[in-house]
Amino acid sequence: MKRFLFSGLAFLLFGAFLAEMIRSYPGYLLLAVGGKRIEMNLWIAVGALALGLLLLFLVFWLLRSLLRGVEGGVSRIRFGRTRVARRRLTNGLVEFMEGNWARARRQLLKSAPRSDAPLINYLAAARSAYELGYRDEANELLAKAEASGEDTRLAVALSQARMQLLDKHYEQCIASLERAKQVEPKHPAVLQLLKEAYYRLGDWNRLRALLPELEKHANMPDEEMEQLELEIYQHQLRDAASRRDPEKLSETWQGLSGRWQRHMTLRSLYAELLHDSGNDPEAEKHLRWVLNREWRPELARLYGCLTGADATEQLTVAEGWMKEYGENGDLLTCIGRLCLRNELWGKARQTFEKSLLLRSDPATSAELARLLHALGEKEQAAELYKEGLMHAVADLPDLPLPGDGKPALEAYG
Repeated sequence: MKRFLFSGLAFLLFGAFLAEMIRSYPGYLLLAVGGKRIEMNLWIAVGALALGLLLLFLVFWLLRSLLRGVEGGVSRIRFGRTRVARRRLTNGLVEFMEGNWARARRQLLKSAPRSDAPLINYLAAARSAYELGYRDEANELLAKAEASGEDTRLAVALSQARMQLLDKHYEQCIASLERAKQVEPKHPAVLQLLKEAYYRLGDWNRLRALLPELEKHANMPDEEMEQLELEIYQHQLRDAASRRDPEKLSETWQGLSGRWQRHMTLRSLYAELLHDSGNDPEAEKHLRWVLNREWRPELARLYGCLTGADATEQLTVAEGWMKEYGENGDLLTCIGRLCLRNELWGKARQTFEKSLLLRSDPATSAELARLLHALGEKEQAAELYKEGLMHAVADLPDLPLPGDGKPALEAYG
């Protein structure tokens, strides 16, 4: 209120001062334009000039406001569309993460032309199209993604490789990853996908060559890395053995580091493959090495089947394990077989019988039956054959039979 009164008082004082100035200093203004003379009161000329300046200011102000309004409208239209594109991109990515492929594809493609990051739109839309079964469209969208800017080759190659891996097009996947590897040789995702493609293709040689890079750059846990390496060496040994080439098998084994030659599982496998290839003396050395350090029943059974370089020494070694690991059915069967190899018939019989007391085993029954038959005890051998056979096929149903109604094998006995 005080400000209003002060402003009114100031306006009145200015009006009074102006009126006094007009009365005290009368005058006129003379303008000569092209031979014409224009006369007017000085104060009217001053007022007209002030009014003209005011009108000119108002015109400039209106023009500036109009231009700002037009520019603001254009900006609202332009950036409004950009905001819509961003919102669609966000919604599309959410749908993508949730696996709603059709809606994700639609939102991502609508927002792609005005997206700040069209690469993301096209890559996600390509994967959505792939999941919907639109393979050709997915490839077209990957091409658009690659053309959407610079430094897109790696992302496009990785996306393409993942789809090819899912389609089981392993050679094409490897080709895509090799291109990506030229762009980023140490990229963890590239190395991981290469590992997966080689693994599914069964290309153990190339996978083995990739191991140093995987170890350095793929960020794989130590347990996973060790398991992968073990599988590679197992497959390579089996592949070498399948060629029926003892030299190739030996060469593959010698190509392993000392650490892996001391690996129990791998050395056991090598011994089994040596046995399968007919090299029992060498297999016996490796199985002995393993069983001297770790008890494995399945290896003890195999050890009893080997024809080592020295049968007597082989029996002595097996009997030494009895002191270390105690009596068990598998080891007793192994010793019984080695007794047969050393022609110790009575000792073999006692050992087999002791093994059967500990547990029923068709193979041990068959070994003892074979020995008894050779010793002339044919009835007892037949009984053991029957027992072993019944244990081997214990899931026979109980069916009615002619005569006394007993199961066929029992009636036969």
